[in-house]
Amino acid sequence: MMLRSGTRVTKEIIEAATQLKIIGRAGVGVDNIDVQAATRQGIVVVNSPEGNTIAAAEHALAMMLSLSRHISEANQSVKNDKWERKRFIGAEVYKKTLGVVGLGKIGLPCG
Repeated sequence: MMLRSGTRVTKEIIEAATQLKIIGRAGVGVDNIDVQAATRQGIVVVNSPEGNTIAAAEHALAMMLSLSRHISEANQSVKNDKWERKRFIGAEVYKKTLGVVGLGKIGLPCG
């Protein structure tokens, strides 16, 4: 069984899955899985704490670019049959420093 954080794996689910051998959590932590119940059933519980760190950091940078250019608002404006080019000029990021600061793996330097 492979799951993400939004899926809860309870004791009842684990006991009903009689042929289950492993539960894999895509991401950090296993707090959404009843690990004690899994262990009693001989089911291995694993996670992939670094599985999406690059994607999350890239997404954060993409959101910064989107915010600097008002992409979401401009898109909605065009969908409303408006062309408000001057309103959504935004700010250039050229020669500016962008970064992700954090205490977890997303904000760490890479490479």
